[in-house]
Amino acid sequence: GINAEYGNRPPMYAQPARPAPGPPAPGPTVGYRPNRPAGPTVPQSFPELYGLSTEELEKLMDNDAAVLEYFENREDIKRLQDERKKIVERNEALATENLSLKPQLEEKQQELIDLYAELEAKRNELSDLQQQQQALADHYAPHNILARLKIAASEVEDETEAVAENFLNGDIAIDEFLKTYIPKKTLCHSRRAKEEKMERMGI
Repeated sequence: GINAEYGNRPPMYAQPARPAPGPPAPGPTVGYRPNRPAGPTVPQSFPELYGLSTEELEKLMDNDAAVLEYFENREDIKRLQDERKKIVERNEALATENLSLKPQLEEKQQELIDLYAELEAKRNELSDLQQQQQALADHYAPHNILARLKIAASEVEDETEAVAENFLNGDIAIDEFLKTYIPKKTLCHSRRAKEEKMERMGI
């Protein structure tokens, strides 16, 4: 291999020393997840090749088997492969776990849908009850009671006057007049008295 062929002989050409790589430039922070495990470090240089001449480098580049052997035997490449294998295994484990949780997730989603439908039904029921309550409150509000009482008093008063007019015109007998007029007149006085009482109360 390359190590056996070139590793124990002095370099034919002195290669200028390369400056050590500086810290990487800061990358974008969009989508950055602090808890994400750091990936394997990719080698930035290959010091083993610095001592080779141009001819030896070209010879190496023409020998695919030697290049492959060189990279496969590097410790940093082995670490990269190990890290890649671990990442693949970790991703497969996460995918398996996600698939195992899918039925439970679907069940919870259905429960959420059912709860939302129940909430909507209760909300509509509450709205109907509030409308009924408001209708009853309006119906039994003091000012509405007074208004209906005035209408009822006026109606029975008109009926009483009609009975009296019929009697005076001879359309009904005295017995029928007394039987009809007195109860209506009494009811009219009662409603007018209640009307006056409510007005005195400031309703």
